[in-house]
Amino acid sequence: MSVTEKAQELGFALRETNEAKQLQVAEMDLDNDNTSRQLIEEFQQLFQKLQKAQEDGKDIAQNELDEFNALQEKVKADNIIQNYFAAQQRFNQLLQEANNVINQVLRGESCSTDCCDGCSGCS
Repeated sequence: MSVTEKAQELGFALRETNEAKQLQVAEMDLDNDNTSRQLIEEFQQLFQKLQKAQEDGKDIAQNELDEFNALQEKVKADNIIQNYFAAQQRFNQLLQEANNVINQVLRGESCSTDCCDGCSGCS
């Protein structure tokens, strides 16, 4: 089996995890809620605007900072957005764990797939 086929197999396995399924539901909830979706889009646009201004060495006006802080508080208070962020974080953690295992194997630190708990690759 080629590396590409193994990667596809891993992708299919990841897609079937609870973390992936929860993320998909959270994405659909966010997509279906106009208020939450609009809030996060507005927050992202303002964040990018302020970030660009900062990168360009421009001063950011206090009213823009106040607007950003107010939007940030609204995002924090929005349950749909917070559920999405939490699901995304859990899925990203799963991806990181898979990446760590791959890196352990590449470094020769991993045992077999039946893991014996006797090496650094199994911990």
